[in-house]
Amino acid sequence: MTQKVFARLFIEGHRHSVQETIEAKNRYGKALATVEILLSERADLISRYLTLPSLSDADITQIEHLIYTEGKVSDATEVKEKELEKEEPKNKVGKETSLRCIIRSEDMALLADCANQAELFKNKVTSSDIRDLMNGKQTMPLVADNLMGIAYFFDKLSCMKLICRRWQSVLELNGSILLQGENKPQTHTNYSSALSRGKASGNFRHKEDIDAWLEHIAA
Repeated sequence: MTQKVFARLFIEGHRHSVQETIEAKNRYGKALATVEILLSERADLISRYLTLPSLSDADITQIEHLIYTEGKVSDATEVKEKELEKEEPKNKVGKETSLRCIIRSEDMALLADCANQAELFKNKVTSSDIRDLMNGKQTMPLVADNLMGIAYFFDKLSCMKLICRRWQSVLELNGSILLQGENKPQTHTNYSSALSRGKASGNFRHKEDIDAWLEHIAA
């Protein structure tokens, strides 16, 4: 059964509802239309979100937002990224592969303060360190000390549309952040796994600090 056939059968099986008011029926119809788009056209969002252990209300809101505002990543882009992974040594930094960060220069100090308060890295970082990290111009990689916090930090920046959506791949390709105690870069899988664990728990070391600091960036 193809994805589109499955989507059509699912929608037809849920076409009718027991809602009584017009308002409730409209909400149900809108939700069904959103699910139809998700199932038939957005396999990228399915693999990104529906593989998580659980979904929060914030995740569902974000899915709805991305369905209507963010284009699907093309197959050509994914192929290109896989080619880059093969061509570039994974422990090399400074390859000019950036996170397409649009955060103002004056706010880099806030990001550095956030990273230090949340103990994201083994050593304290400066605004210059964060700027180089965002722009893929590090001369030395950072060492992770709070990987759940790091994954949550970058995911929030991505959801705020301040960095690119595929931040995990960029960090891996750049070798930006090393495993603690090893001279090996964190991988895309490491970031995804840490983010899933963090979202599943709903609370982890310094989550509240990250939320508080990033609210200043959003303001």
